[in-house]
Amino acid sequence: MGLWKRIHVARALIFSILEFYNKGFISPLPTTIFSAAQTQDAFRFMEKGQHIGRVGVSVKQAEGETDLGFETTKRALTIAFNESASYLMVGGLGGIGRAVSTWMVDHGAREFIYLSRSAGLTTKDDAFVSELQSMGCAVKLVSGDVRKLEDVKRAIAAATYPLKGVVQMSMVVANENFTKMSFDEWMASTAPKVQGTWNLHHASVAAGVDLDFFLMFSSVSGIVGQAGQANYASGNSFLDAFAQYRNGLGLAASVVDMGAVEDVGWISERQGMMSKMSRNGFKPVLEQEVIDAMTISMMVHNKPGKAVEKALAVASKNASYFIHKNTFLVGLALLIPLNDPSNYVIWKKDRRMASYHNNSVIGTTAASTDVLKSYLSSAKADPSILKSPEAAKLFAVEIGKKLFDLLLKPQQELNTSWPLLDLGLDSLVALELRAWIKQIFSFDLPMLEMMSIGSLDILGQYAANELYRIATENKES
Repeated sequence: MGLWKRIHVARALIFSILEFYNKGFISPLPTTIFSAAQTQDAFRFMEKGQHIGRVGVSVKQAEGETDLGFETTKRALTIAFNESASYLMVGGLGGIGRAVSTWMVDHGAREFIYLSRSAGLTTKDDAFVSELQSMGCAVKLVSGDVRKLEDVKRAIAAATYPLKGVVQMSMVVANENFTKMSFDEWMASTAPKVQGTWNLHHASVAAGVDLDFFLMFSSVSGIVGQAGQANYASGNSFLDAFAQYRNGLGLAASVVDMGAVEDVGWISERQGMMSKMSRNGFKPVLEQEVIDAMTISMMVHNKPGKAVEKALAVASKNASYFIHKNTFLVGLALLIPLNDPSNYVIWKKDRRMASYHNNSVIGTTAASTDVLKSYLSSAKADPSILKSPEAAKLFAVEIGKKLFDLLLKPQQELNTSWPLLDLGLDSLVALELRAWIKQIFSFDLPMLEMMSIGSLDILGQYAANELYRIATENKES
């Protein structure tokens, strides 16, 4: 067929199509449109190969919408400290205190006064003080007891510049069963937080200082308690209440209720304690999470407005607010849903946790990949937890959630006892699930072997066994 003949035929076909379209005999292929915030869902929908027509992503605002429903750029909340101000750190020479101090210097702080019983009496802090001085920050060490008002006044008077911030980090752990706890053990743990905080309040008010922040480091033990820590929990509960008291006077005050900090501080040096807290429903907290919580807590009183409120809303995905907006909690999470019989967290029957029972979305969000990674980190330190039924169940649930995400199925329908093939696993999805398992669990599961595994429960047990084998082999080597 010659060129002109082919052009003529093509022209006739085009006009025929247009005629059929105008008469309503044919219509365009259907188009499935996803919003820009659902781009991942669009690819998952197309990946199944079961659709007809086109799949599109729209970045246009629908009529009546004020925004696209997502952020195109996420910027960290920033804070700048006054270079012409002094900051009082109480008990800030430990692991967490040093991390906080370095961060504050990086953001403009130029003078610290450290108040602790051992400050300046030994050489153990010399290297840290030299490090801060090399960064352009003046350091004053005041040996004293926060429980004594005269020592607190002496520390405040040592400030070269106007005092603009107080960080109360004093902590004494004196664990004992409450029925056996002596009065001295009770006071050893509660007095630095209770009497010490009152002294900081009275001394700063008497000195007429205008504080930008009065930040107290508390603990999740004050919210849900820990066996053998009635004294410690009491002191931390006081701090939560004291923030409300100062706010009621129009004064700056905020609290960070922390869980077990994984990479710095007292608990990080005691792996047995870290593993115990993980099993009891406490999510290991990273140093950066502590800094993020501090940033928001320092700003919420002094810089109210949409920016801080938005930051609080974002942060609430990984934290909770009990009692008051200035009481900020990090480190409480669900590894297994509360209604699961294998969940033995100590706050399972706490009425304040009713939302965890009633709202499955909260449980699903809490049992996130980040929590799974934290659990795996604890398992590296204590591989014995991988032999527990809870470990296999956790892995089965988390792998199942990932599978349902890949299949675009609601997680509420997840049943870990069903065969994987009945849940929808095919070779295409298995490739992605295999890649995810390798990334999270650090072992490779051949695709054919995965397809032959009977159920998620069996897969969860397989994962626990593999991790235990790897952990023990590494320790032996």
